[in-house]
Amino acid sequence: MNTSKIPVRLTLSVVAACLVSFCGLLTETAVNVAFPTIMSDFGVTTKAVQWLTTGNLLVVAMITPLSAFLQKRFKLRSLFCFSAICFLIGTICAIIAPTFQILLLARLIQGVGTGVGVPLAFCIILEQIPFEKTGTYIGFGALVSAAAPAFGPTYGGIVTSTLGWRFIFVILIPVLIFTVVLGIATIREIHEPQKAPIDMPGITLIMLTFFCLVFGFANIGSIATAPLQEIIFFAAGAVALVLFVRHCMHSDHPLIQIDVFKNIPFDCHLICFFLINAIMLGTAFLLPNYSQIVLLCPSMLAGLMLLPGAGLNAITGPFSGAVLDKIGAKLPIMTGTILMTAGIFLLMIFGRVLTPAVIVGFYIVFGLGCGISFGNTMTIGMMRLPMDLKAYGNTAFNTLMQFAGAVGTSVAAACVAFSQNSASAVSYEEKTAIGSTHGFIFLFALTLCCLLLQAAGFISYENKNGKK
Repeated sequence: MNTSKIPVRLTLSVVAACLVSFCGLLTETAVNVAFPTIMSDFGVTTKAVQWLTTGNLLVVAMITPLSAFLQKRFKLRSLFCFSAICFLIGTICAIIAPTFQILLLARLIQGVGTGVGVPLAFCIILEQIPFEKTGTYIGFGALVSAAAPAFGPTYGGIVTSTLGWRFIFVILIPVLIFTVVLGIATIREIHEPQKAPIDMPGITLIMLTFFCLVFGFANIGSIATAPLQEIIFFAAGAVALVLFVRHCMHSDHPLIQIDVFKNIPFDCHLICFFLINAIMLGTAFLLPNYSQIVLLCPSMLAGLMLLPGAGLNAITGPFSGAVLDKIGAKLPIMTGTILMTAGIFLLMIFGRVLTPAVIVGFYIVFGLGCGISFGNTMTIGMMRLPMDLKAYGNTAFNTLMQFAGAVGTSVAAACVAFSQNSASAVSYEEKTAIGSTHGFIFLFALTLCCLLLQAAGFISYENKNGKK
């Protein structure tokens, strides 16, 4: 392959895979804004309607860990077609859903498509893009992974306010049809599928792990009223994870090679990637709720307030990836992580007195930092792995990205709900502001951990291999 110029077909194949990922990740946060309208249309409770997101996340988190196995056993084009068509079927079902149960089923079907589709773009990049262009292309992939959930509240708020919540899905139909055609025309194979044995014990244990952990975090707000249920799910998830690791260590054909986690720099950047995702989605939950409940902004305005920061987050990814390709990873990643930390710190300090203008300004700082650090963190983590482990590294990154959504959103929501349900004599709006501040404190703690781990990853690599 010519390393100085990437074939147009290869670039378009990455675009096609990214579009499937974009549609899946966009709806994760866009649907949240439509919850009040959906509750009214179908006569369901808040607890029930949240399963439109929780159920989707559960399915995605259970399927994504299988991506390395699926990519080894099936052709990339076949996986792409399955993913895109599955998501298209789920989208059509959501549009015509006559009952809440059918809408929930549609979201679960979409989750299957998203779980298979999200890792494909990074798989194509890692297998087919020359090493010296990897940072730039992973930056494009990260643009999708970061921008889609960041734009979700804005998209969902505008569409729900003007056209109705079903058009959140209607607008995706032409995009999905175009994506299917583009992917079939451009995605090529560089190796034939292998007859890899199906590791049913491993599949069962990893799916049980993420089902229990995602379900536990999704319902963490009820820990005060149903602590036994939470303990059981977290304990079951932890036990299943331990059994999965033991199984992989003794299996001839493990679902995930445990050797991938013996690389300390990779581990540091992998955890940072998880933390950045949790922080981004936690913030994307807190700010629209704060805007609507505390500042009494309509849903459309609440979404638009995040648009400048989300836009910077999106467009910065590819440019920061190109910077990494030219000067290395340390400077852009540490700069981005510091900016992200500063943005959350400001939101935490002024959490009880935020205004629309202040939210826009602070979120711009935060979004710029996320855009610089997000994709580059995945890039440098993957660069720390030998070629034979990169597929497993890709699986780990994409799995934790989905799990992070449940952790960040659920813990942030629990912080707000705990304050709202307190016996304090202050107003509901003030309770929400206090709970949001507690949520920002939690997210700030995560940013500090992220900052320290990014530095540790670079120091560990430099001590072992010499400064680079």
